[in-house]
Formats: sequence, C-alpha cells, structure tokens
Amino acid sequence: MSTKHLFNETDELVLKSLEGVQASRSASILSQRFKVLYNGSHSSDRVAVLSGGGSGHEPAHAGFVGDNMLTGAICGPVFASPSAKQVEAGCKLVPSDKGHILVVTNYTGDMLHFGLAAEKLKSQGHKVGIIKSADDVAVDRKSGGLVGRRGLAGTVLLDKIVGGAAWDKLSFDECMAIGTEVAENTATASIGLDYCHVPGRSVENHVSLGQEECQFGLGIHNEPGVKTINPVPAPESMVETLLKYLVSQDDEQRSFVKFKEGDEVILLANNLGGISTIEMRAAVQLAREQLEKTHKIKSVRVLCGTFMSSLNAPGFSITLVNLSNGSHSKNVLKYLDAVSDAPAWVNVAPPASVKPFVNEDKIFDDETSSIMAPALDIPEAQVVAALTQASENIIKAEPQLTAWDTEMGDGDCGHTIEHGCRALLEYLNKNKSDPKALEIVPIVRAVVHITEEDMGGTLGAIFGIFFASFLNALLLDPLSHKDVPVTDKLVNAANTGLESLMKHTPARPGDRTVMDVLIPYVQSLVSTKDVKEAALKAKQAAEGTKQIKPRLGRAVYVGEKDGELPPDPGAWAVYELVDGLANHK
Repeated sequence: MSTKHLFNETDELVLKSLEGVQASRSASILSQRFKVLYNGSHSSDRVAVLSGGGSGHEPAHAGFVGDNMLTGAICGPVFASPSAKQVEAGCKLVPSDKGHILVVTNYTGDMLHFGLAAEKLKSQGHKVGIIKSADDVAVDRKSGGLVGRRGLAGTVLLDKIVGGAAWDKLSFDECMAIGTEVAENTATASIGLDYCHVPGRSVENHVSLGQEECQFGLGIHNEPGVKTINPVPAPESMVETLLKYLVSQDDEQRSFVKFKEGDEVILLANNLGGISTIEMRAAVQLAREQLEKTHKIKSVRVLCGTFMSSLNAPGFSITLVNLSNGSHSKNVLKYLDAVSDAPAWVNVAPPASVKPFVNEDKIFDDETSSIMAPALDIPEAQVVAALTQASENIIKAEPQLTAWDTEMGDGDCGHTIEHGCRALLEYLNKNKSDPKALEIVPIVRAVVHITEEDMGGTLGAIFGIFFASFLNALLLDPLSHKDVPVTDKLVNAANTGLESLMKHTPARPGDRTVMDVLIPYVQSLVSTKDVKEAALKAKQAAEGTKQIKPRLGRAVYVGEKDGELPPDPGAWAVYELVDGLANHK
C-alpha cells in the first residue's frame, strides 16, 4: 500500500476536495464555513435529503449532490464525524416545507451528531427523519452488540433512491417508507488486500497486511477485518465468500437480509479506492454470474465503480438490495434509474432487449473479396517451398532472436514471429490438396489473418499493415491486371506495402527496427527485381543494426551498453524470412 500522497495536511485537503466537487457542477453551492455542499436547484416544496460523515470516503457523499439524488452533503474531517452544528446548518441551508431526511451511516459518532442535530431542529419546529444505513454483514449479531451493523456502500443506494423520491415530490412519509424498506433489505460484504494510509499520518506507525494476506470485513476507517485469509484466494473464491455471507440463510449470526432462489436484486460492486477499474469490472461480472448460477438470484440492475471508498485502500465490497422482500420495488427501481447530474453518480441503464447488428461468426466472411484476383502464374510448388523455407529459417533462429530481444527489449520478438510462421506452415499443410488455396492472393490473405490472430504485438501490426497493403495492391492496382511479368506485379505490391507502412510508423533506417532491413530490401527489389540480390542487401542491413543505438520501441529504455550491440531481433527476423524466400530448396 502506497504511503505517498499529494496532500499531507488533511484540513486543507477536505476543503479543496469540496471546492473541486463544486467546480464540476455549477448548480451546487459550497458553504466553506460549515463544509456543506448543497444543490442550488432545490426547491422548498420538495423533501430535503441530506447525508454525510467523515471525509476520506469520496465520492461519498459530496459527489452525490445533485438532481434526483442528495440535496446536501455534510462533511467532517477525514474519518471523523461532522459536528451536530454542521448538520443543523446543512439542513437550514436547504429549507423545506415538507421536511428533512437524514441518511446516516451507523457509526457512533455519526448517529450521535446527526441525532443531536435532528432533535435540535425538531425543537425549532422542523420535521426531521433519520434513515439509518447499517448494511454490513461481516460483523455478526453477537459482535455488533448494541451498536449493530456498520454503514457501508449500500448507503449510496439510499442516497440515490430516497433522493430520487424526494426530487419526484413524494411526501415525507412516502420517502421515509421507501428508504426504510431499502435499508432493511440491503447487505454489504467487503474484502481488503491491505489497509489504507491516511495523509499526514506517520509512515513508521503504518500497519500493513502481509503479501499473502487479505481480510474479510475490513472496515472503511481502517478497522481490522473479522477474519484474516492466507493465502489470498483466487478472485472467484473471494466473490464466492462474499456472496456466501450476503445470501446464506444458514448463519443465524449474519443472515440479516432474507434471500431465496428467484429473488431479484440490485448488485453494486464498490471499489474501496485502490483496485484497478479493469479488476472491478471483472469482479462484478463474477458476482453476477455466481448469483445467477449458484444462488439462482437475478441481478436486475448492476452498478460498478467507486461509490464509498476508504482513501486508497486496495479492496472492494459487494452490496445486494433484495427487491423481492418489499412492496416498493417498482419505485425503488424508478428512482434508482432516474437520471442524476450528481458528478460522481454512474447513471444506470435499465434492462433493454437488443440484438447484435451482425452475426460475429460471419463478420469477416466478406474478406474473401469478390474482386477478381489477378493472374499470377507462379508454380504452386515454388510458392510452398519458398514460404516453407522462410518459416523454417525463423523457427531455427527463434532461440537466438529471443535471446537478443531479452537483452535489448521485452523478449517476445522471437516467439511472436515463430508463432506466425508455425501458423503459416499449418495453413500450407492443411491446404496442400487445394491448389486454389495455395495461390498468391489466398496465401497473402491468410498471412494478414495470421499477423492479427497468431502474432499480435507490434511486430504483428507491422507485418499486418505491410501485407494488407500488399494484398490491396494485388487486387486493386491496375498494374496487377495488366499483361506484365509476375515479378513486376509482386515488386509493385511490395513497394505499395512499404509505402503504406511508412505512413503508419515513424521508423526509418537508423532507428534500429525492422525498417532498417525492410526498406533497403524493398528498394533493392524495385531497382533490381532480383530476390537474391535483395536478400544480400537485407543481410548487410541486419548486420548493420549492431552499430545502431535504439530510438524506437522498448529497447530505447535499456541503458547504455559497452561494446557492440546484438543485431536488432526484428530486423534480423526480416532477413531470415527474405533469405528463405530467395534461397529455398
């Protein structure tokens, strides 16, 4: 876990963060004095819905101030409750004739300060209600004691649903009823790979989990989890564990919400701050799949992102809202789906029945173009022999190419081009009894496919562009359809391929890349139309790369080396290929 931060004074950090949120939504107003961000579009004929708590859980709650969501957010210091005075001020900043609803996470400080503010407001004639968010299932009934379950990411769903109901001008009692039902049917479980680090706090006193440890139930204020797991399980097992605690009815200490087969739920995957987006998307998909396959529970809405974080904690939580337990499910979905302009809210798209535009199995069927192929009278055996020799050259050279690339780059050059050559040999062998498939145009088309499917990487893209343009020239260039020697047609196609490639890469001779060989090779073909002479030029150019300092590709990042460098592996691979074409048996 990183202990480095941009800000090391949390007092400045909280206010600057609120100013940044306000700047992203011009209709929001910030009270710097009370650290309250509120919706300037609010009208007093709507119930005002406010939430808040300690900072450090962004985007909760300031990021969720907006139409169809929170009317206001009251922000305390990092991991500390706002004062009752702040909460009272927050309510008074957004007057309402219908009343104020406070969505409060179930932590002692939050409950006391929001509760005190509510009582003071009531004594002044205001109508105030509290919806307690207590969705955690990690802390069991016995351990929770009188305090009860913690408020976690499910709080944000309350912000959205109750806020949406209030924006729709439902009554105070209707908003309270919907919110209470959602709160009672929400469950959240989390896993943390490590604790977060609070800006400004001592690095020396920071506690971390071991490299092979994670904790189930790690809290959003760095509270230790209820169970340490070693080693860190596979993601499938992590999700399985979370779902077990969420939906299982066998554990009387944790079955806070009733679930059964056939239930419909809202599924929310929440990033605690330090998990990559790509991993979060994969995690929510695992959760959705396991819910449906293992538990026979359908996710009718799926949300994924950072909703309630714990600064930079590397962990995530899964929240389920069981819609099947209540009587307000239609309104719950209506207000969850209602579009909000709150800066941090990810608007949910309701289920839609859509079909693919095309059958993906047939998406490349049109590659076998109806354009008439030119007459290229080259004996089939000669073509197969040349391509076989070129491929065998590469397969034999692969260990050396890999060694050179490991020394100067990322070590994948030899394997990449070897895979391509083996795929080409497989194509030739599979089609040895089909003369049509062994004509030049079908073979070049196959090579283009191989560069994408079997090679990939930078080298695959380079060869792909070259041979795709080579193919285009054979099919479309008027010269290819004239009564001229086959050699002229092939040389013209090679030159077209090179010209096209040079439009897509800045590499030129002297940059220590495949272009150091490919350019002089094609130029020699154009001037001499002699493949053996061109192959000799290619060898000279490949040898010459030993003297060239890298200027492109990953080899640029390798430090200065003493003495002569190895040849550029990509450039040498091109030489091996063209030597095979020229000197086949």
